Amino acid sequence: MTIVKTKINILSAVGMLLAFFMMTNCIISYKDYPKILPLPSEEKTLDTNFVYVLPTFPQLNLGGREALKNYFENKTRFKKTVEGVDVPKVGYLVNVKVNYRSPTPVATAFLGISTLTATLLPAWSTQDGYDVQYLLYKDGKKVGTYEYHIFRNYAQWLLFIPISWYNFETATEKEVFERMTLQFFLDAKEHF
Repeated sequence: MTIVKTKINILSAVGMLLAFFMMTNCIISYKDYPKILPLPSEEKTLDTNFVYVLPTFPQLNLGGREALKNYFENKTRFKKTVEGVDVPKVGYLVNVKVNYRSPTPVATAFLGISTLTATLLPAWSTQDGYDVQYLLYKDGKKVGTYEYHIFRNYAQWLLFIPISWYNFETATEKEVFERMTLQFFLDAKEHF
């Protein structure tokens, strides 16, 4: 029994080391979204019902869904927020639709080859990201659709390990979705 536990521990350690290695040789940044401090919460002044619908993210979620949920629940002016699907007769509903935009076929092929060679060969993508729609309903009626596009730059290569600290200098997916949601509220302020 102890031999089995030892093998499992060794495999776990190797797996964690491999995951660390794969994550430290990737550089990720979002076009048009520089790193900023976290956004503050607004004072809860509106008693109106606020319902939001969040999607299941179609690919690996790097914090976007959590950022949307946190923003709607904690950073808006609404005292009563709830995740749901029914359009309220009185109040607001924001239905968020997120579509993942895949890398180009050529970039996907190079990303696969790079991964198979343990990133000895470089790969990059500049066209993947998300297309996001905020559908806004007020008192049971749709009052607007707001569209935003996020483009992500992604590169992986073994030689990026010494500069992997650069990821701490760029915005994360969570920060990008939070800022985009703030922009939605600014764009739709005539309805609130």
